[in-house]
Amino acid sequence: MRNCVLVFAAVLFSCVGVKAQDDNDKGFNFPDDFGKKETIVLVSSANKDKITEAMQEAFEKNYKGKYEFVVDKYPRGSRYDTAKYRYVFYISYNENPGQWIGRERFPPTTDYKFGLIDRVTGMSWDQEFWSGNYKKGAANYVKHLEELRKQNAGQ
Repeated sequence: MRNCVLVFAAVLFSCVGVKAQDDNDKGFNFPDDFGKKETIVLVSSANKDKITEAMQEAFEKNYKGKYEFVVDKYPRGSRYDTAKYRYVFYISYNENPGQWIGRERFPPTTDYKFGLIDRVTGMSWDQEFWSGNYKKGAANYVKHLEELRKQNAGQ
């Protein structure tokens, strides 16, 4: 009986370990050092007001670090010093036109991808997948960004 309990515990802990690994690796790409130094994330506005509002709402509800909203995707000038404003959060669009397949009409769709641009190195970190819902997609990305910020801030 004792051996069965030990085997069950070992299986349980190994499953928990695999689950934790899967949760952390969902295709969200971030800079490894994000959050180690305090920086203000610039949130660039989207081309559509509702998407911009969703991005703002995602940061207001899910991000506890510092951020500012800007109109330009690539902010420049002395006001946006790269030491203070290192990263820019942005959204990319992929518009898929409607099409006919046989006798069925499929409507046009838009997919969204979120990411960060490092203004110091010029690198960008996009998530590996497209999201069909900009509100949930932005909220999900920002939640994972906040988790990384908190984790790195504690080190």
